[in-house]
Amino acid sequence: MAIWEEITAAKGMAALHLSRKLNAQYKTAYVLLQKLREAVGLRREAINLRGTVQIDGKYVGGVLRKANKKEERKDGRKKENQNGKRMCVLALREANRHAPNRTLTRVIMDENGKDAWAAVAKHVDPKALLIADEHKAYDDLIGLVQLTRVNHSQQYQEDDGTDSNVIESFFSRVEKAYKGINHRFSTKYLDWYMAMLSWKEDTRYMGLRWQFADLLRTITSRPTSRNLCGYWQCAAQNIVDQVWLQASRRTNV
Repeated sequence: MAIWEEITAAKGMAALHLSRKLNAQYKTAYVLLQKLREAVGLRREAINLRGTVQIDGKYVGGVLRKANKKEERKDGRKKENQNGKRMCVLALREANRHAPNRTLTRVIMDENGKDAWAAVAKHVDPKALLIADEHKAYDDLIGLVQLTRVNHSQQYQEDDGTDSNVIESFFSRVEKAYKGINHRFSTKYLDWYMAMLSWKEDTRYMGLRWQFADLLRTITSRPTSRNLCGYWQCAAQNIVDQVWLQASRRTNV
């Protein structure tokens, strides 16, 4: 039932909402959702993006409360005025026509060339066409793959039709999930939140039956979580252990 509620929620499922539907404690629902997100996040290691790929970064969380008086307000865009909870989500997404496009996300401290280079080198095919904006972090990608730029400070789409609308569509889902569903993303588990949202973005045209089977297959093929362990997680842990045990028995047979 928890898997069904998660896949039918286009922008994600809040743990408090799921706890009411399952008639379970909030902690049980929270850990169960995090384990689903963790299992989905592991699928990204095997992703190799091909064709046309768009790359961009989005800052999430860490919003500072503004002071009452204008002269006392600080510029939240500067690092010295941030609270350490504002993270950057680096996303790479395929933009191929008439083909299912896959999304890969990485949570980094800020938009920088080192992390962008590492993500592209590991998960993007060398023959792919990479589209990025004018941010200086992507200057180092020249020579690694074929690179095309879009100067957003002047226009959203170049005269030849080059744009980054596909990756912006994913960021729109992230923004709606942040403001409308979760209201805040835990910095510790932000990578898992992004993994689940990217899976939702990739499978949005698939039917619910296909999504349920795909998510169930992904979860049951992963080992028991070692990142979410504790005495108060027994209810969620037992559910995952039972599913894993049944899947193992079917595999052995």
